[in-house]
Amino acid sequence: MKRKLQTLAIALITAIVTYIVTTYVYFGSPIYTNKLVTNSKVSKVIWLLKKYYYEPKDISDQKIIDGAIDGIAASVGDPYTEYFTKKEYDEFIIQSKGTYFGIGVTIEPGEHYIEVVTPFEGSPAYKAGIKPGDKIIRVNGINLTSKDIEKAVNLMRGPKGTSVTVTILRNGSSKPIDLKIVRDEVKIKTVSSSILENNIGYIKITNFDENTPQDFYNSYDKLKISGCRGLIIDLRFNPGGLLESVVDIASNFLKKGQLIVYLKDRYNHKEYFKSYKNGDTVTPLVVLTNKYSASASEILAGCLKDQKRAKIVGEKTFGKGVVQQVFDLGDGSAIKITVSQYLLPSGAYIHKKGIVPDFKVNQPKEYQDKMNVPMDKDLQLKKAIEILKDEISKSKF
Repeated sequence: MKRKLQTLAIALITAIVTYIVTTYVYFGSPIYTNKLVTNSKVSKVIWLLKKYYYEPKDISDQKIIDGAIDGIAASVGDPYTEYFTKKEYDEFIIQSKGTYFGIGVTIEPGEHYIEVVTPFEGSPAYKAGIKPGDKIIRVNGINLTSKDIEKAVNLMRGPKGTSVTVTILRNGSSKPIDLKIVRDEVKIKTVSSSILENNIGYIKITNFDENTPQDFYNSYDKLKISGCRGLIIDLRFNPGGLLESVVDIASNFLKKGQLIVYLKDRYNHKEYFKSYKNGDTVTPLVVLTNKYSASASEILAGCLKDQKRAKIVGEKTFGKGVVQQVFDLGDGSAIKITVSQYLLPSGAYIHKKGIVPDFKVNQPKEYQDKMNVPMDKDLQLKKAIEILKDEISKSKF
């Protein structure tokens, strides 16, 4: 009996010590954490809401917990530190991995309705005949306006093999068109390419996800085979993405060992990311940026500029110089926390400052915030072509 009591006492002490140590490691102070969790004001507010709020169906323990965690994340005042509910985290993973089940179309809010930017080549939407500029007015009979982007996305996604009816308005057609589309696995297209005048290659990157590097290499190889003698990398409206992906793409244009970017955390620990191969250091490059080019886009533009590998044309970039890490919370939800800042090879910290282009060029007023600009109206693209024509005429490769 005495031995059993000793064993129980040891187990109890071990549990208490483990709790204190774990709490200290994760939260800094067990006393502070205990005060936070058992705070009488927090408890009273929850009690008052559950007792007096006039719509009891709107009050649930899960909603309170989600709201509380969301508030805690927001309390640091950093727009990039945020809490993801399970639904939000699922969407985040889709964006990172670059695949989902749906119809495969990029959309944006128009003046009155949701407008199609582009259907992904080979996707169900593409095969069904959806075109850029089509206006989506209904999905499965549910009316939609330009404010219903999220609702439209949820309605168009679904299990592989199931069908969805998308009703569109098309310029030149007097009546709405119903298109029955069978959902399939869709690979989010983040890279597109073409050959412009004077054998100038053009690659647009809309986001940096897991598939982006391989898609970029495939596009670049095809351009080189086609006789590409200069390259434009279009990062306009690109909000960023995965650090690993941008490091991979940057390595394609640098010498092995050249610095791409380095991170610095709260403890002043530094982590350096360098080119892992000898890439193409000969082909003239121009990078297009605007005020919506952020994060990973700024790393690519900034490192190529600092390493004197490319000229930057367009507008000053957004200015996001911090890096986030996602922590899974074990129940399908997660929290994304800003854990470090990044610095360019020159040591520049561009957070809230952005990267100033080598050649500042503004778009015509009517196209300043438009993703699809006719080529003959795209002043930034025209300037990039002009620069590369001059570079090509001087080059001997």
